[in-house]
Amino acid sequence: MEEKRILLNVVLLLVLLFFTSFLSAAESALSSLKQIHLKSDSKEKEVTRESELLKLWLENPNELLTTLLFIKTISYSSMVFTGVYLIKKIYEKGFYVGISFFVLIIFILLFSELVPRLVARNNIYGVSKTLIIPLNTVRIILRPLIQLFIHISRFVVGIFKIKVKDQMFEITEDEILTFLKAGTESGVFEEGEEEMISSIFEFSETTVKEILTPRIDVFALEAESRIEDVWNEILDQGFTRIPIYTETIDNIVGTVHMKDLLHYDRQTGENPPIKDFMKEAYFVPITKPLVELLEEFKLKQLHMAIVIDEYGGTQGIVTIEDLLEEIVGEIRDEFDQEEENIQKIREKIFDIRGDTPIEEINDKLQIEIPLSEEYDTISGYIQDKLGKVAEVFDQVKENNFILKVTDVDNKRVERVRAIIIDQKENDEEARRENGRD
Repeated sequence: MEEKRILLNVVLLLVLLFFTSFLSAAESALSSLKQIHLKSDSKEKEVTRESELLKLWLENPNELLTTLLFIKTISYSSMVFTGVYLIKKIYEKGFYVGISFFVLIIFILLFSELVPRLVARNNIYGVSKTLIIPLNTVRIILRPLIQLFIHISRFVVGIFKIKVKDQMFEITEDEILTFLKAGTESGVFEEGEEEMISSIFEFSETTVKEILTPRIDVFALEAESRIEDVWNEILDQGFTRIPIYTETIDNIVGTVHMKDLLHYDRQTGENPPIKDFMKEAYFVPITKPLVELLEEFKLKQLHMAIVIDEYGGTQGIVTIEDLLEEIVGEIRDEFDQEEENIQKIREKIFDIRGDTPIEEINDKLQIEIPLSEEYDTISGYIQDKLGKVAEVFDQVKENNFILKVTDVDNKRVERVRAIIIDQKENDEEARRENGRD
């Protein structure tokens, strides 16, 4: 009689072990399931009961998850009681309890957790689809009890004022970027593809201030300028759209499109003012998000906007080409003259344009120029460090680099010579100085 009871408990333990393995597989698969798994199942020609339940799981997993955890808790508790009973009987038979307990734990861990989770992780959609209907059946049977547990848990969480979202399985930006990086490392994505997709996420967080063409670089014309007087200058600049101002560039009154000027017949001998061809300008604040500006450009069929600050002064311009370059990288046409921002002169010596962003310099030269909200470019950094308007031969020296101003135009740093200093040379020089002291 005693042997039959032991055998019955062994069978019960194996059944519970088998049952909990299914529960672990279901938990692992369902918690890893994303919308993309449902959309990528090309074999599904029609909506099935399984797909409907999986969609329900993604939209509101609380009931199914609570059901799964409830059954799993009951199953593990039963396994513990059964295991304790068997170990007690094993001890009475003269076997080592420690060894028996260790073997039981390894057996449960291996076949109830590790193996089913590994299988589920490698077939997320298949396992989810297989187990969702029986799990949902149990949910329906136990629904009153499950709802009670949900309300109790929400009450407890509410005491600590923690916000709980029903949609637990939304894909976050960080997850996508992590998958993207892993895909690039494994060869699924090309490096250029990774950069483009990453740029899309950065685009949503970027404002006009970060990409505008500053006012000092804006080619603009005075409204009363006569076409014949500025014709050659317009052709030399090669811009399609030109801002028009009165008195100063802070008072932009419109824009001129090059195609409108082509209608002007120079043979007539007339010399009208440029304002006769002017159209209304579109203004945006410097804090405008690029996502919103791109949408406005599409709706209003615009290609250029005038960027203004909080006082209404002109800060620069931004074009639709600038927006697209934030996503796909620099776009050059047949009229653009290609010039590298950073040119290598010789080993550890570089010539840098004054408007080169700090991040680009740090990345290419492997140095650490401090970032700040006060400046974006190497020119701004030098002016900030000097505390005055920079002049030719001014220099800024840090631990591992020296920046020398080589060209200034209209109080603006145009070119900078960067000299990279080897840290070992710095240390040796410091030791020599200490030796002299």
